[in-house]
Amino acid sequence: MFPTHSAVLVIASLAETAAAIADHAGLPTSPGSPVRSGWNGRAVPGRSSHGATRLTSPGRWLQVIGVAHAGVGVVLHGDPLAEIVRAKVIGSVPDRGDRATAFWFLTVAPLSWLAGRLLRSAEVAGDLAAQREAGVVLTAVGVAGAAVMPASPFWSLIAVGLASVRGSRGRRPRS
Repeated sequence: MFPTHSAVLVIASLAETAAAIADHAGLPTSPGSPVRSGWNGRAVPGRSSHGATRLTSPGRWLQVIGVAHAGVGVVLHGDPLAEIVRAKVIGSVPDRGDRATAFWFLTVAPLSWLAGRLLRSAEVAGDLAAQREAGVVLTAVGVAGAAVMPASPFWSLIAVGLASVRGSRGRRPRS
């Protein structure tokens, strides 16, 4: 079993790395600070339509969860992943067992990142219905996961989901 304090250290290391990358890329590093330049060279505000900064938006946190899930997955499932590679990948994951567990654990990472990216788009566009629905689903998945696995990070999905629901009740974008 993977020690909990080691998982915390891995996540803390990933957070520090993400902050360093954000700083290097000119992304905001404090609430409300603008991005230095957008894709077209113009300043981009650091707030979404519901008032959350890019670093505090539920979508951004869901992306961070996706990246952390990948990092923790590689650490937790290094041996089965190496077995998959040694078996030349194609057809190397059975229905059950360590390889299957590693595969499904890591499959969640890009899906979480993508869901976070789509949620961020809904935040920026002011799509309050999409933010609310995403928040409800994230909260429900978090509650179900935390109920069956109380000593897991499913609690983070509850927090992200509730933040998204709360944000969906916020300000409407100005026309």
